[in-house]
Amino acid sequence: MKKNLALALGGGAARGAFHLGVLHFFEKNHINIKAYSGSSIGSIISVSHASGVSAKEQLKIFASKDTRQAIKFNYFKGGVLKIDESNKVLKELLPIKRLEHLPKKVFINAYDLKKRELHYFKKGDVVTLCMASSALIPIFKPIKYKNMYLIDGGLFDNIPIKPLENSGYDIYAVDLFAKKNSIYKQDFNPIKLLKRKMFKSLYENHKYSINNTTYYLGSKHIRSFSLFTFKELEDCFNLGFKEAQNHFLDIL
Repeated sequence: MKKNLALALGGGAARGAFHLGVLHFFEKNHINIKAYSGSSIGSIISVSHASGVSAKEQLKIFASKDTRQAIKFNYFKGGVLKIDESNKVLKELLPIKRLEHLPKKVFINAYDLKKRELHYFKKGDVVTLCMASSALIPIFKPIKYKNMYLIDGGLFDNIPIKPLENSGYDIYAVDLFAKKNSIYKQDFNPIKLLKRKMFKSLYENHKYSINNTTYYLGSKHIRSFSLFTFKELEDCFNLGFKEAQNHFLDIL
């Protein structure tokens, strides 16, 4: 495998099992990934895979009772749910503590509510930044980190290819919201400035990622999978593997 391959993995909650199917295809075909960039669930999967946790191992962890037990009711203290960071599942998924100590480059995106800026982190605490990149408000509360209030980066740039550009990579983008989604066409209350900016940025960045990636993988079937259930992980994983096989086998 001579290509200098980098993966951009989009957010999409439980649909992240699709990413794992794609990664399993790369593993089975001995395809080496040089760098990753991820948002939301894509950030967690990217860091985990770069840490040496295989796609099948991750699928087993996500499907386990421990993962469900790690998600706790937060009594509406800034968010409906919270992640129990002491649960052993996080150590299994994210065994390496800092981004800069990973054996491969990984970028995580998150949005700072304080300065209204989108960040692509390549250094810092792995668990905190993965939780920040996955902090979908109002379900989860913003994460405090170095004088920032960080939320889900996927709300603004769901397939973050920008940190991978101009570095000699062939960028493979995997989209868990394939095709134009109805959220881009909705009308929003003009008073809600953040929401307006959020969806405008999301649409523009999504379009940019599709147009500027080397290879784009999305599946119309992905939209049949729920974002918030653990019951369909295996089927979603199998779809990811099948789509990767159909799209990438001849290329790679």
